[in-house]
Amino acid sequence: MSKKRVDEAGRGALAGPVIVASVVLPVGFQNPLIQDSKILSPSQRKRAYRIVKKEALEYNIVAKSAREVEAKNPLGATKEAMVEAILNLKTKPNLCLVDGKEKIVVEGIRTVSIIGGDRRSINIAAASIIAKVTRDAIMQKLHKKYPLYD
Repeated sequence: MSKKRVDEAGRGALAGPVIVASVVLPVGFQNPLIQDSKILSPSQRKRAYRIVKKEALEYNIVAKSAREVEAKNPLGATKEAMVEAILNLKTKPNLCLVDGKEKIVVEGIRTVSIIGGDRRSINIAAASIIAKVTRDAIMQKLHKKYPLYD
């Protein structure tokens, strides 16, 4: 059975985009560095990001701009991005684990929401890392352009 995982970064932010990542890891993949992105230091996250990108069978990143978040609200934009991140995978999953309590509906794909999923599933943690590092890089670029926002 093929399992895909999805997680987001930036949903509670007041600036910048919402980034969602979906990740497919090999069955049985383990690495102690791949864990909840929020408990890793920035340098650990970057190392973990490189590991996930190298070891993942597939991953996908979807961004929703600040304008889209304003128009759809943070939750709506995040849910839409989660569905896109799943549907944009080349391999259609049989099951998708989603971090959080929100129900995500994807036509023809079973989804299971897991509160605290990035601490309970290495696959969700991997998606969390991809999303967080991607968003951090975008925010660093925005900081250079608009330094007063910090």
